[in-house]
Amino acid sequence: MLNHLIIKPKNTYKNAVVFLHGYGANGSDLIEIGKLWSSDLTDTLFLAPDAPFTCPWGNNSFQWFELTSIAPEKIGEGLKKAGPHMNQYINRISSEFNLSDNKILFVGFSQGTMMALYHLFRRKKSCAGLIGYSGLLFEDEKMENELLSRFPIKLYHGKKDEVINYEFTVKAYKKLKKLDFDVSYHLSQELSHGIDDEGLKLGLKFIEKIFYI
Repeated sequence: MLNHLIIKPKNTYKNAVVFLHGYGANGSDLIEIGKLWSSDLTDTLFLAPDAPFTCPWGNNSFQWFELTSIAPEKIGEGLKKAGPHMNQYINRISSEFNLSDNKILFVGFSQGTMMALYHLFRRKKSCAGLIGYSGLLFEDEKMENELLSRFPIKLYHGKKDEVINYEFTVKAYKKLKKLDFDVSYHLSQELSHGIDDEGLKLGLKFIEKIFYI
């Protein structure tokens, strides 16, 4: 489903922000952030697709991949299975809204961040950038050989996250820095698994720097 926030005719946008939600949520969850940012990012189209697979408990909840096991090989299988769905979506919006990849920035949360960190640098064309909230970088033996593009990355994580430990963000930063990405991270001292006001402000500042400076 293409959840979106469109105010102007589709061919008048200069860039886009795509939100990738977490496990058990849906696109409507993160599109609310687009509503908060839209007054500052007036030339930006905000999009938030539902993940391709439904969650077992229903109630309009979706997943990029199953979390029946947190074993690395299972996470890897899930990421690879969902990858074609995400790439097809990116190609679709690029064509539909006449926006090149370097005009599309991604904002991921949790599982959505995992998807973005795993797949975006494997695309031939670089996206505009990525904000990754409360996620992790899944590494496999093919990672460095499959690196095709680089882009700015901002990572944000709560130190009290009970779902995904914040140390995964620190680890991701070190790995991406080693691979010559323009990457930075910030840790929120009291935040659990979520996005707080500070994270939203830093995210907006990151986007403004890429699109307007």
